[in-house]
Amino acid sequence: MPDMFPGMNPYLEHPDLWPTIHPRFVTALANLLRKDVSDRYNVIIRQRVYRVSGEDSLVVEQSGQANTSNGSMGATVNGVNGSAVTSQQPIPTYIAVPQTIKEDYIEVVDHQIGTTVTIVEVLTPQRKRPGRGRENYEQRCEAIFGGDTHFVEIDLLRAWEPISAYGPSDTDYQVLVSRSDQRPKADLYTWQVNAPIPPLTLPLSRPQDGEGAQASCTVDLKQALIDSCAGSTYNFSINYERDPIPPLRPEAKLWLANLLEQSGLRQPSQIIQARS
Repeated sequence: MPDMFPGMNPYLEHPDLWPTIHPRFVTALANLLRKDVSDRYNVIIRQRVYRVSGEDSLVVEQSGQANTSNGSMGATVNGVNGSAVTSQQPIPTYIAVPQTIKEDYIEVVDHQIGTTVTIVEVLTPQRKRPGRGRENYEQRCEAIFGGDTHFVEIDLLRAWEPISAYGPSDTDYQVLVSRSDQRPKADLYTWQVNAPIPPLTLPLSRPQDGEGAQASCTVDLKQALIDSCAGSTYNFSINYERDPIPPLRPEAKLWLANLLEQSGLRQPSQIIQARS
């Protein structure tokens, strides 16, 4: 996987690709945390399992072909005297089938007192798009916000509305850090696709944890992304000649085109225009 992107690779956000990268990213993030926390803490990957059906089991723009060009399920062509003739070619589409969703998240446990002190969530399309997955996740966040556990939400998906906090309108990605002893105040890290990912400070200690508790640790999300893609074949499934899904804003789209051309992953625009 090429690493010419200063921060997030927007092609990894594709609804068909991110769910496969997500567990690898959570594992890579947990491994980095284990190197930075003291022996007092255990970094544990847990898995949430739930079942969805109906529209909740569909992901918008799946494979980039969820919407057909004619926008109609019953395609017709003009026949004799203007009569409608049914097309003989089927239209590719998707149906909603029940799915079992498995999503990993991280808990940092203070084994000296036997309590989870920090929860780290990395958003997925199923958690962020409207539907049962988002509703379940919002209920879980509400329960956490009412307790004494620190909460960190990593949102590397530009699609859909933010869940726990809104950043500036020109923000592409964000990380929410909510310390249990400072709510409702929280810290929101934001950045754009053409900017480096800021270092994340993860809170650990709480006022009631006593002496010897580690205040915080710093984790490199970019390194976690690099580690999650190491040794994978994701690059062979990405067509850098096409725009990422979801599409970028015009100025970011121009930046991306220049970056890919300089990296040799996309033909220069003048060559493409000459062939079109």
